[in-house]
Amino acid sequence: MLPCLPALVALALSQAAPPEPPPPAALEQPLPSPPASEEAGGVPTRRYLIESIEFRGLVKTRPEALRRHIFIEEGEILDPERVLLSRLGLLQLGWFSSVEPRVERGSERGKVKVVFEVVERNTLVVTDLIFGSTKPQPLYGGLALSEQNFTGQGLGLSGGALYGGSPDGRSTDSRYSLRAGFYAPDLRVKDLRLVLGFQVISIQGDELTCSDVKCSQFVGSYVNAPRTHYSRQGGDFQFGIRPGPFERLTGTYTLEKLHATLDNGLAPGVGPYILVGPSTLAGITGSYEVETRDDFFYPTYGFRAIGQVTFASKLVGSDYEFSRYLLQAETAYELFRIPLRLQTALGAVQGNAPFFDRFYGADYSYFAIGPALGRAMELNFSTDSRYDAFLFMGGLEYAIPLWTGGAAPFHRAYVALGSRYVWSSATLGGGRTTFSTIPFSFDLALRLDTVIGSFNLSLGYALDNAL
Repeated sequence: MLPCLPALVALALSQAAPPEPPPPAALEQPLPSPPASEEAGGVPTRRYLIESIEFRGLVKTRPEALRRHIFIEEGEILDPERVLLSRLGLLQLGWFSSVEPRVERGSERGKVKVVFEVVERNTLVVTDLIFGSTKPQPLYGGLALSEQNFTGQGLGLSGGALYGGSPDGRSTDSRYSLRAGFYAPDLRVKDLRLVLGFQVISIQGDELTCSDVKCSQFVGSYVNAPRTHYSRQGGDFQFGIRPGPFERLTGTYTLEKLHATLDNGLAPGVGPYILVGPSTLAGITGSYEVETRDDFFYPTYGFRAIGQVTFASKLVGSDYEFSRYLLQAETAYELFRIPLRLQTALGAVQGNAPFFDRFYGADYSYFAIGPALGRAMELNFSTDSRYDAFLFMGGLEYAIPLWTGGAAPFHRAYVALGSRYVWSSATLGGGRTTFSTIPFSFDLALRLDTVIGSFNLSLGYALDNAL
């Protein structure tokens, strides 16, 4: 797509009309040619100076918030590829349903005006809408919201809550997850582009730790099953820079106060790893992220990749000593000229990480044949409490667009067909954890982009609750 875009901008330069009708005398005059200059090799080339940059169609967003995300400036020589990179940067924000750049004549010879025509979308969206049911927890649900463009300045606010009660409706020790966060993805300080964010959490959960993963002997009386009851209170602070237009390099400090008890006769050392009683988790995570996809909902080219390395140690105030490594990547809907999206994840943990910092295989699978069920806001409502030190996931997904640019409330939609292979192991180099009878899973999903967020109606999720 990119190779043809400079030609489109050049065509706009030659055909674009002034934004307002000029006086008749000016219409009779031919458009003056821009000044010519010579590049290496003596080849003459025409150059245009950017006189001004305008954003049209803004209702909520402030222009200065957008200027942080474009790669051209007034007074520079026009570079068509940088104009198109600016369009890509604006689309990635998720604030607009469309961004169309064009070039108009300037006030005098050799000068142009760059205009971005945008259509704003609702930036207060539902990021999670959760309803589920399992044998030990007949009903649980939650909601998470995100404001992606707070006050029109490009700041992010998020919050979510999930409630699940306790097995068999026990009145005490109910399970819940609460979280709230703030994120500034692009702050300008002189020539630096900074990233800043923080998150606070409060989580209370139960991990059933029966001798068999189905807890067969406690069916109908899960309240009496052995369990690890735990709580997490704390959060993290993130700070980083943007070394390139589509890159982020960040460091995150995490601090959480934990408390765990073993109930119903569970012996120490049995079940998912966490220190009994009060403990402190503290760690530093370094992350590198690159994002070149052209759209957040239905990308047609580009890719996203993120690598993370976490170290927890007594040196930073932790009672846990471990290291964690995770690499995730996905392409847009074209792989080797075939309309497929490639997904992959590779992770490993060394040391005595608490169970929630390890890998739960069902989180990376469309469905699991067995008791395991993907977690909701980090809470496990299944009877399977096996967390692993190694993970590999590879998947392919094919998308069939249904409609684009539709009227509210349904803007866009497509059908996704996917397959994933997941391998996880309790120890590095060990055998596969059979969280699912087979390591493969499949999905058929209808995905909708609406005025209140994006929704995924997944057959795989329905099967996960039924199998």
